[in-house]
Amino acid sequence: MKLRVFYATDGDCLLLTSSDKRHLLVDGGRGDSFETQTWPVLQALAKAKRPIDLVVVSHIDADHISGILWLMKVAAAWAVYDYQTTTGGNPAFPEPATTRPPAIGGLWHNSWRAQLGDLAEPIEAYLSRVGPGLQAAVVDRSTISAAALELIDAVEELAESIPQGIELLRVVDDETPIPRNKPFGKLVLLKNPPHVETLGKVELTVIGPARKHLETLREEWQEWLGGLAGSAPTGPPPQPGGPGLAADVGLPAAPGGPTEAQQLVASLEAAVKVIVVSDPSKVTPPNRASITLLAEEDDRTCLLTGDAAEEEILEGLDAAGRIVGGRFWCNVVKVQHHGSEHNLSQVFAGTVLADDYLLCGDGASGNPEASVVKTIIETRRKADPRPFRIWFNCSPERTRPNRRKALRAAIKEATKAAEKHAGITVNVLADAKDSFEITV
Repeated sequence: MKLRVFYATDGDCLLLTSSDKRHLLVDGGRGDSFETQTWPVLQALAKAKRPIDLVVVSHIDADHISGILWLMKVAAAWAVYDYQTTTGGNPAFPEPATTRPPAIGGLWHNSWRAQLGDLAEPIEAYLSRVGPGLQAAVVDRSTISAAALELIDAVEELAESIPQGIELLRVVDDETPIPRNKPFGKLVLLKNPPHVETLGKVELTVIGPARKHLETLREEWQEWLGGLAGSAPTGPPPQPGGPGLAADVGLPAAPGGPTEAQQLVASLEAAVKVIVVSDPSKVTPPNRASITLLAEEDDRTCLLTGDAAEEEILEGLDAAGRIVGGRFWCNVVKVQHHGSEHNLSQVFAGTVLADDYLLCGDGASGNPEASVVKTIIETRRKADPRPFRIWFNCSPERTRPNRRKALRAAIKEATKAAEKHAGITVNVLADAKDSFEITV
């Protein structure tokens, strides 16, 4: 197997290829980076008439789904063209502007509404009110609290991600012949025994999410909505000259004072005090229930984690019988949630041990975090003296200026360890390259 890792801005975009040339695309990163970095590679597959056997969207976050939405829109345009020029009897129908994509055998994607059920509508309503206000606000990132800033970033991300998830479902189901979630049905889930999908010589074991994790997801969303209740505007959109958002959230409106959007930012600052007691990880909306896969070929293993919580991954590996003597050894692990310190502890690092650790992220939200890199390296060295490698799919020079500090710190932590200890290799994707390839 080979794992091709693309530059994906702050997201994930991975192409796993078996030894017999079967292809699995996991996530698409941001739309812009997908179009410039990933699409040329997929065009080469199309030209060689090699299909993408399966596309997996681990979860709906924009940094994972945007590129896949772009791809599916292209596939939909060609599906319409093919229908019009054959069955539709319209041979003059114009070709799409974008070249034909590879054939796509199937899509796995757990839709937003299927996961959350009756909670989806109130969350969408909240975002429809808050999202535009935040876009209009001028946020002074130097004065607002870190917790409020994290919450604001999360709300903005959701305001983008949820509509994309809904649109992806519509495009695939209504405009393409691509089967979705076959053979699972409504949701791709951990089963008993775990489902194994065969792609040529590769076996894909679905180790998450479990149904109980979806229940936890719903409970956390309910709690999150409750914590935001005091900041969520209600009723019709504010009218010019009216009381606006300030009255909605119980903030005084002073002549010459903050704009409605700025008052909304202040209301979210207040909401943070409700949501956060002692655990900063509770600031952001729950980031659970990623589709998690274990790819295996000829005793070689690649663990693809999305943004799943570490306990979900460990429970899935245990359910699949892969944790032996308290440990799971694999060849490649895509470190979950871009290397966030809220999602990787010494427990996980000491249980999942690898030859290659892949960190996807460009410094957004501080990820990958230097503390996570340090935990991985120290735990791995203590567990086994054999060589191992750390991979970063973005350099500090390639990312935005406000993200460089965090990314430099993470890479510095790895290079410092490599200089001090033999057997550690650090690889950073060159700025001129669209991807690097890891042999699994």
